Amino acid sequence: MHIVRTALTDPLWHTRLGLNIALFIAATLALHLTFGSLCWLLALLAGKGFPAARDSRKQWILAWFLLGILWLMTANATYFPHSSLGEPYHTIAASRLLGITPLVLVTTCALIAIGVVVLRVLFRFSWRGTTGGIAGTMLLLAASGFAWKADSRNVSRPGTPNVVILGIDSLRTDVVNADNTPNLQEFMASAVRLTDAITPLARTYPAWVSILTGRHPHTTGAYMNLLPPGMIHAGTPLPQMLRKHGYRAYYAIDETRFSNIDASFGFDRAATPAIGGSDFVLAWFADTPLLNLIVNTPLGRFLFPHVHGNRAAHVTYDPDSFVRRVEHEFDYRGATFLAVHLTLPHWPFTWATSAGSEPNGENTTALYLDAVRRADRQFGDLMAALRRQGVLDNALVVVLSDHGEALGQPGDLLHDFLPGGNDKTNDFQKWGHGSSVFSPHQYRVVLGMRAFGVASVMVPAPLVVDAPVSLIDVAPTVLDVLHLAPEESFDGRSILPLLRPAAAEYLEFSERIRFTESEYNPQGFTPANMTPSVLAAAAKVYHLDSESDRITVRTDVIDHVMSSRQYAALLGDRLMVAAIPGTEGDGRHELVYMPIGQGAFEKPGDRARLREALQQRFGIAGTDRAAQAAK
Repeated sequence: MHIVRTALTDPLWHTRLGLNIALFIAATLALHLTFGSLCWLLALLAGKGFPAARDSRKQWILAWFLLGILWLMTANATYFPHSSLGEPYHTIAASRLLGITPLVLVTTCALIAIGVVVLRVLFRFSWRGTTGGIAGTMLLLAASGFAWKADSRNVSRPGTPNVVILGIDSLRTDVVNADNTPNLQEFMASAVRLTDAITPLARTYPAWVSILTGRHPHTTGAYMNLLPPGMIHAGTPLPQMLRKHGYRAYYAIDETRFSNIDASFGFDRAATPAIGGSDFVLAWFADTPLLNLIVNTPLGRFLFPHVHGNRAAHVTYDPDSFVRRVEHEFDYRGATFLAVHLTLPHWPFTWATSAGSEPNGENTTALYLDAVRRADRQFGDLMAALRRQGVLDNALVVVLSDHGEALGQPGDLLHDFLPGGNDKTNDFQKWGHGSSVFSPHQYRVVLGMRAFGVASVMVPAPLVVDAPVSLIDVAPTVLDVLHLAPEESFDGRSILPLLRPAAAEYLEFSERIRFTESEYNPQGFTPANMTPSVLAAAAKVYHLDSESDRITVRTDVIDHVMSSRQYAALLGDRLMVAAIPGTEGDGRHELVYMPIGQGAFEKPGDRARLREALQQRFGIAGTDRAAQAAK
């Protein structure tokens, strides 16, 4: 909300944001008026069915309204314990009396009351004709639920495997195990598992642009979240290439505030929350008991498109609703390319029914692990949905994380040296992602590849590959597996040659130089310090377009932001050089060398190679600084 308020330059009601707010208010009013009308209708029926009770219509309306409110409040506290009107009553809603929850009790009473009134009215007025009409209507509606529907199961041509890329946000490599991620662990056990994979930039948007293009962020221009679309040069992304070979390409993500990937990247269709400033504002306002109970339904998708299936609206987000959306909104007949990103492990690590509340620094790790476990269930449900749709009968599946996550733990930083040299800066860089190149837990990623069904012969597995790779290698690898020639050059390279026994390419990969960097990070921005002043300061670099509702970075601050970030080049698994902003504040960078990996050693000429590569990739020629002892 602070970002939108600061980024807004035109009067609110002259903007697309203003229109979306008006539509949201209208939908909310219509929903509540419908609820009131139902209470009035039940009161009218009760008065007709029980005239001897001598209760006035106002009394009947009040009685039904109170019963309806009681049910709404009980259901909201049960299903949305972190909502504003759910949290105070959740303890009561979660209690049991003789094994019965308050929601079951209230629902039973309400249904009995409605049934008694309807039957009483029908009996008293002997509406035989009407009763037959009602019965006929009910049968017709029931029959419509079984109406014929075109088969959407996948029937891709033999030899044309489906391609699925499943991303999990903020997933650290060290939390993938049988306890936290049993579904993902099962997938990896039968997959090609890349154990030394990094992201070129530990933020979702730059990472996914690199995944889809096979190019480095500084090649595509996607080196920062929320850059103006005109600055991005994606070339011919992977989905667009595959569409030329008969594929239908789909993309789905449940959070788009800072990752504005849509159909413009070559997809036939994208299932995402609405992108723009309205996402920030409406997800913050959308919290009433009646709205909460409707938002995850098909009606909620129609009335509240900015909130439905939206991870950003975490108090109402239902992970199952996003899986249903992916399963049913796309047509899986024919060869399919599907890219899906699950963002549940992203801050604030909570959702509608999560056990914890907002992270405060002390509980962050526990909340994060809970979110990882729920995301693993979501991953398992999604794989089951794709199996039901026939997608996995013949498919290549790539599973990855876009970046990791630092949780403020002692081992989350490799190095004692940090720019700024004060405790506040040190604390800041131990959190989140994209905040420091000295935090491997931020830039190291999960990466695995597995073929299913007919396609199983295309990828030998299970196999563990420890060669240095990057997310920019995903697109060239997919095309290589499919035996398709790339239309444009890649910065990445196919890892398929590494899957051959005793692959000679291992030596070449081991000498490979990879790159990563930090992103824009407001000073003092940590999970324990989300104050209005910090948020307002961060918002000053953004602009809200009145017509498109898109929030973008102000172009006049980009040079300053780029000069304040860290850059790194990694040589195999043995040495890294990091370019960090100098202490003089003049925009110059200092170079710090440090070993990486277990038993790492430095060869003659390594530093010169890294300096040259860093300068070529980022245009940085820093001054060497004595390396500090690694932790």
